[in-house]
Amino acid sequence: MQRLTTLMAALALTACPQDSGDETGGTDTSGASTPMTTTTSATSDDSTTATTSASTTTDTTGPTTGETTGETTDETAGTSTTEDPTAGVCALPPLTEEIVNTLGFNVFGQSYEAKPGESLDLSVGSIECCYIKMPVDACVTYSVSPAEGATINAAGALFIAADVEPGTVFTVTADVEDGRKVLTTEVFVYTPESNPFVGIWHEVAQLPCGGGAEVAPEMAIQELWFRASGEVQVTWFPFEIYFDYWSDYAYDLQTGDLEITPTGGNYVPADVEGAGTFKIEGNQLVLEDMWLGSPQNGMTPANCGHRFER
Repeated sequence: MQRLTTLMAALALTACPQDSGDETGGTDTSGASTPMTTTTSATSDDSTTATTSASTTTDTTGPTTGETTGETTDETAGTSTTEDPTAGVCALPPLTEEIVNTLGFNVFGQSYEAKPGESLDLSVGSIECCYIKMPVDACVTYSVSPAEGATINAAGALFIAADVEPGTVFTVTADVEDGRKVLTTEVFVYTPESNPFVGIWHEVAQLPCGGGAEVAPEMAIQELWFRASGEVQVTWFPFEIYFDYWSDYAYDLQTGDLEITPTGGNYVPADVEGAGTFKIEGNQLVLEDMWLGSPQNGMTPANCGHRFER
């Protein structure tokens, strides 16, 4: 019985170490904690067998406290192990201020679109002059809101659930080096049924006013780029990140009404007539009773419709 009492006292001391508090006498609980569970059973010869189990929770969002980590000794094995206080902590060196100033999600600085069930690479990169995105090794924490319907991993890969409703908008945040720079972008979910316009179209013909056979454009619009965000860009001669003008658009799938309203640009034609109707014919988009404007230095009169193809 004397041996049992002595051993139980020793086990109690081992399982209850002294607090490793700060200078004020408080206890730092922000780091990893190791709860211990000790079960003692007596054998027939009055000796005891002690079984100790431990579960460790590691904080991967920042460095752990020095008092709760370091060298630990396994008395039964006669060996010692050392816990890494930086486990789960980003150890990459800070970016230069020059690189931080160039960080972005994409070259165009625009929102994204995706269909239900798709994934997107939303990793942050360095946008070099003026249309090249270069990868960077940096400490970045990604998050997505709302959390239901989408997840994003540590590499910036966004996964959208297959049952997400068209029209849902997710906001993705990239926190660079714990607040040194915070970037956000939006992802608009759509389907071809809910928005048949999304994508890039090029002009193949024009509809003359008063009817008659379609005619070839004097200068074709090379990019009519509809975005799921509700914005469309019109460009006759695309070059790098140049657009002639950009607009908001609204449509009604039941009536076929379409309205394109210019909101700014490098060249906004004075003769834009943005209200009309649309038809989808296979891989072609026909705009009727509307005119997206004459090109710069154009010589022919305005027409009253366009045929685009993608």
